[in-house]
Parts: sequence; C-alpha cells; structure tokens
Amino acid sequence: MKSSPSDQPETFDRTQALQCVPTQNSSAQWQELENGEILFTYPLPLNRFFLAIHERFSKNSTELPTKKLQLDQMGSFAWHLIDGKRTVKEIIQIFAKEYRVTSQEAETSVTSFLKTLGLRGFIAIS
Repeated sequence: MKSSPSDQPETFDRTQALQCVPTQNSSAQWQELENGEILFTYPLPLNRFFLAIHERFSKNSTELPTKKLQLDQMGSFAWHLIDGKRTVKEIIQIFAKEYRVTSQEAETSVTSFLKTLGLRGFIAIS
C-alpha cells in the first residue's frame, strides 16, 4: 500500500529550517548544575510488558523509572539560546562566535543537537 503525501512528515529545505524558531518544552524537567551544565530528567518509556514488570516489583509502581541526560558546556550554552524568539540561524551565528568555529561547523553541531532535543521531546520547532 502506497502512502499518500499527507502521511509523510513535513520536510523543510535548508533555508526554511534555518528560519525555524525552537522553543523549550515547558514540561521538560531540567536543572542547571553548579558547573553551569544542564541536567535533564525524563521518564523512561516502557512498553506494556516492562510496565507490568515495573508495577509488580517496584516499591512505588506509580512512579516510572527516569533517565538523566547531562549536557556539556557547549550544549548547555546552546540550550540557553533556545528562547522561543531566536531562529536556528541566529543560534548558529551566536554559537559560532562564542566557540570560534566556522559557520559550517556550528551549523552541523547545532542542527544535530536540536534534532536530538526534538526527538527527546525537550523542544518544539515552529
């Protein structure tokens, strides 16, 4: 069975992608550590089988197990640039200037970082 164009996720060309504005997900749980790095805590997704095991053997079956993700200094810097106002292009420019890397290196790093944050549900792109 062929899928219709409406079944495909919306794709952007490079120019459109750079004009997008990332926004931090307000429900993302994160904290800034003393060293300035960001630490995310998020629930570990469980399928029904593992959820049943968790409920049976866990002392607190209503609380799902969590996972942690700590950003390095560069990731934490980029995270603070995501304010719902700056475009991806602006974030890349600021990042490149701060870390003295080429705009191409910054674009590769920042877009990959944003994709990872989006897949984990920490940001939305508009």
